[in-house]
Formats: sequence, structure tokens, C-alpha cells
Amino acid sequence: MKLLSIELENFRPYGGRHRLSFAQELGHNVTLVYGTNGGGKTTLLNAFTWALYGRLSSDVEQQDRLINNRVWQDARVGSQIEMSVAVEFEHEGRVYTARRHLSAEKHGSDQRLPRPQLTLHERDERGFSKELENNAQGHIDKILPERLSRFFFVNGERIEQLVRKEAYAEIQHAIKTLLGLEQLERALKHLPLAANKLRHQLKSEDADSQQAERLAGEIDAILKETEDKKQEKESLRTEVQHLKDEIDLLSARLKSLDGAKQLQQERERLEQERESVHASLRKLEDDRARVLAESGYLVFLPDLPQQIVAACDALREKGQLPAPLKRAFIDDLLTDGVCICGTHLPEGSPERVALEAWRAKAGLAEVEAAWNQLRGNVGTLEERRSTMLDRLFDADRLIGEASDKERSLVEQLNEVSIELKKLPREDINAIEVKRGELIDKLSETSRRLGGIDEHLGLLAAQKKQKEEQVDKLQVKDVNNQRIQRRIAVIRETENALRQILELLSDSIRRRLDTRIRGLFKQASLKNYEPELTGDFQLEYWERVGGDSMPAPKSTGENMLLSLSFVGAIAQECRDAATNANPFFGGVGGEYPVVMDAVFGNLDDDYRRQIAKFLPEMTSQVVVLSSKAQADGVAEEALAQRIGKQYIITTHTTKTDLTDVTEKISVSGRDYPYQVVGSSFDGAEFTEVTS
Repeated sequence: MKLLSIELENFRPYGGRHRLSFAQELGHNVTLVYGTNGGGKTTLLNAFTWALYGRLSSDVEQQDRLINNRVWQDARVGSQIEMSVAVEFEHEGRVYTARRHLSAEKHGSDQRLPRPQLTLHERDERGFSKELENNAQGHIDKILPERLSRFFFVNGERIEQLVRKEAYAEIQHAIKTLLGLEQLERALKHLPLAANKLRHQLKSEDADSQQAERLAGEIDAILKETEDKKQEKESLRTEVQHLKDEIDLLSARLKSLDGAKQLQQERERLEQERESVHASLRKLEDDRARVLAESGYLVFLPDLPQQIVAACDALREKGQLPAPLKRAFIDDLLTDGVCICGTHLPEGSPERVALEAWRAKAGLAEVEAAWNQLRGNVGTLEERRSTMLDRLFDADRLIGEASDKERSLVEQLNEVSIELKKLPREDINAIEVKRGELIDKLSETSRRLGGIDEHLGLLAAQKKQKEEQVDKLQVKDVNNQRIQRRIAVIRETENALRQILELLSDSIRRRLDTRIRGLFKQASLKNYEPELTGDFQLEYWERVGGDSMPAPKSTGENMLLSLSFVGAIAQECRDAATNANPFFGGVGGEYPVVMDAVFGNLDDDYRRQIAKFLPEMTSQVVVLSSKAQADGVAEEALAQRIGKQYIITTHTTKTDLTDVTEKISVSGRDYPYQVVGSSFDGAEFTEVTS
């Protein structure tokens, strides 16, 4: 997918028609769009996702007011107002235009809008164009699935969410989408239902028939409850993310207010340190659990080594260990019937009887080898026990220190909250109180989420138990036996598909992990290592001696880590396009990255690194930034790769504003940036010319 242009008509702050075309040349693949904070950059980002998927991001306020306010206000009651966004893009040699539009009749100040309509036109290499009338949304989703698009149309202020632990589901979904594994997921959802439908068909004259029907009904109930709990879990996950977004917005608000800024910055530092300490504590506890699982039994064997040594010594003193003769040697003599001295050993002779008596005393080679091995292992048992105890003592000490550190940080965070509430400004106090309420609600919601996970585990165990009971039913009827065989085949198929899903997901996870490490190494200022773990979480490690410890992540490192993941996804899609025989029909091709507020509150070093990194991520990049964020090192690093530049000029009817940046200089020319005392409130685009 290569973006060619976007056209907005009466879309939110953009009254009238506005069109942008995008840089496409190799080596000049960056389109840079400047806009002031609140001036329309986020709206432009959302214009892409609204046109393609009918979706606005959760941080967009008043989502029902899609039509430009000035246009709506100026229109006569009863008149029709048109609004649309059209995105033109190229994919696999064909040009598409996706246009989502609506026409609304004005009845009052409220915008009561009809359902938007989507049209998709395709133009081939000969210039012939046609409308794809059937399932336009499906065509777009095949080119770039919606749940993968969030990694290519990115709000930089939200991208750091990828490094949160709860982002694992989003990352896992992205991986499955890349491979086209949705059909496998659907099959795994429906196969248990098909199996239980067959269980209901088990009929016979014996008592097992009634038991089969009862068990099938119980499994139905378990499957229904499981599905209900999964839906509740998904709802709670959404609520958790919403609460975290609200907390982040309140934190950002505090950081922008005089008096609260320093306290909020200190809190963010403490929270980051606490997160690092908490991760270290969990790792220490996991390491201790592993030591106990592998060697914990040694604690209960303080006297066993001495007992074994004493037993071995006693057997040696008696001459029983090692045995003076080996049983295999005597067996050979008895079989040959001749002693080593030449004496014949006929049956019943005194010589043969004596040799047979020695056979009972002779030792087995395997037994002696086992005793010798045991004797050797016992020699190291006490040393291993001592080493294990030392490791446990060290682990307990480190866990205690980390727990104390975490408690101290929690106390300091509570003190920051108290200090914020003491500030004389009522708005700061109100924000802090609201933030505390949201954190309490988040804690309760997370607790409920954990309870659902536990309950789902119990339901899975109950389902397995009921299925095993059905499998053990002794049915005599041929038809019932055939049904049981079909059920067994379905369960085997389910297990096989689940293994395939896990293997393919892990395979691409490992490839993405390698790509993330490579991309991060190119851009990072520190010698830390990222990791996409088996749990689909983005972790960050510091090497301390031979051990890996969780590394503290700054805002810049979070941004680089998240961008590395996006770059890895883009590379995987590009390589997938060259795979002639994919296992499943996954997603492949070149995809653009459109990113808003990528430079955020970063210092110059990280702004420079990210500016260098962005053009290398994929073949086309659109950067939406304020002039202040991109000014200086970021512009210098991007300069050689910029193909097109635009200014979002913000208009306001207010006249009493001071210290406003009315013009900005780009490529040696001045352009209007903010127009104070304008005839309207809104925004428009100006293209930068060389």
C-alpha cells in the first residue's frame, strides 16, 4: 500500500475541500506536516482511519460532530450538507480510492447524522476504473486489516502503550493477522461446539445413554459460561485500557499546570523506578521458585549422604561390594561345564554344587555400576545442598531488599499525591482526587480481570473432566460407537490445529524479536536489549555481569522500543509479499507509517535518533508534528529524506491572544501558522514550495 493523496471535505476543523499528496520517491519518502497543538494534526491522522475503517481514536472528543462546525452553523435549516474523506492509494499495481461520505439535512444545532457510506474504486495499470460494489470494506481489510492498521496509523502519544504488559493481546492479534490465522481461530472456537452437538446424539437402551445426555448438557453449560466469561474479560480489558488512558490524560494535565508540573514529573520518575523494581522482584521470585523446584528436595536430606557412605563401606568390609566374582562369569562356566582349572562340572557333582553356591553370592554388573554411581553422586550431594541453601539465602535477601525498596517508593508516591492535594489551586486538587479515584477503579477492575482468568481455568478443567467421562462410556450400539469415533477425531483435530496455531505464532514472534533487536540497536543510545517474550510482551533488559535485569525505560527509550516493533511489523509484511507459498493467506506488502506527535517531549538526542530512524522503517512515512517539536535537530536529520511538506494553518476568531506564533519559517520561507482574529475557527493546508 502506497499513499497517493487524501482529500477532506467539511471534515471536523477542515471546512471546504482540502487535498494533500504524499512523497513517494525512493530516498525522499517522508512527508512532513506541521501543525500547532490542537490545530488539526490528530484529526488528519483520524481522517485516514475514518475513511478506511469508519473509526476514530478514543481520544477524539465529540465523535458525533463529524461535519465542520462553521459549515453546519452557516447552513440554512433544511439544506443538505456533504462531508467526506477520500484516500487514494496504490497496491500491487492498482490504484484504489476509498471514499467514506455522508449527506446530512440540517434541522438544528445538533448534528443528527446518517450512517456514512463507503465506496471503493479500482483503477488498473491501463487507467480503467470501476467501482467495487460488493463488500468494499472487505476489500480494504484484505489489503490492510483494521486490527493491523493501528500499527501503521499511530498517535505518537499513545504508541508507548505497546510497552505495557496489557498490550500483549494487541501484539498477539497483530501476529495472527500477519499470518492470516483468523480461520484457525474460528475453527478452534467452533470445533468444541460441533463435538458436543455429536454427544447429544448418543442414544442407546442402557443407562449410559442417560448419563451421556446429562454430561453433554453440562458441557453445553460450561461452553456457554466460558463464552460469557470471555466476553466479560474482553469488556474489562477495554475498561482497563480506557481507565489507563484517562489517568494518562490527567497526568499530562497536571504536568502542564504551574505548581503541579515538578511534582508530577517526580511522580512519573518514581512510578518508572517502581515498575523497574517490581519487575526485578518478580524475576527474583521466579528464580527462587525455579531453585526450589529443581533442588528443594536437598533441604530434607541432611543425613542421607553419610548414611549411604556408611552402607557402602559396610558392604565393602563384608566383601559383598564389589563382589569377588561376577555372576555372568560363573554362568559361562556352568554352561560350558568346565571350571577354569580344567575340572569337569557334571550335573550333581560336588564341584558343580559348590560353584552354584558361589553364583548366589556373585554380583550383577548393573547393580555394582549403580552402586558405584550412587557413591560418586553422594560425594557431591552435600556440596550441592550447601550451594542450594546459599542461593536461597541470597534470593531471600535480594527479595527482601527489593520489597523494601518497592514499599519505600509507594510511600514516596503517596507523599507526592498528598503534596498535590495541598496545593491551593482547586483545579489541581480536583484533578488529583479524580486521578486517585480512577486508580482505585483500575485496581478493582484489574482484580476482577484476574478473577475471570482464574474462573476460566476452572471451567477448562471441568470441561476436560466431563469430556473424559463421556469418552469412557461403554456404548454397545454401532451408531453410538461411530459417533464416539467422530468426537475423538474432532478433538484430535482441535489439538492439532491448536499446536499449529501456537507453532506458527511462536515462529513469527521469534522473527519479530530478531527484527526488533536489530532495529533498536541501530537507533538506541544505550547498550540495552529489547525482547518480544513468549508472552508477547515487549521487555527491556540490561546486562549485569552474566545476568539480565529489567532496565528502566525513559520516554525516549519507550518511543524507540515501540517504533522498533512497528518497523519490525512493516519488514515482516514486506517479506511476506515475496512468499509464493504462504501456509495461510496472511498479509503482505509495503505499508506506509503515518505518525502524529512522534517527537513528543523528547530531548534533542532522542529526537535526532528517531528522526534518523523513521525514514528507514518503511518505504513511506508521513510525520505530523508541531514546529516546536520538530525544530532543530529533528528537521536537520529528516532534511535529506523529505519529499513533501505542508503547513496546517489554524484560524481562530479570538482577538485577545498574545505571544502566538503567527508565522513559521520552512525551507527559507515564511508561512502562516496561526491566524488570530480570523473570520472563522478551523484549519486549512498550505503546501511548502521550494
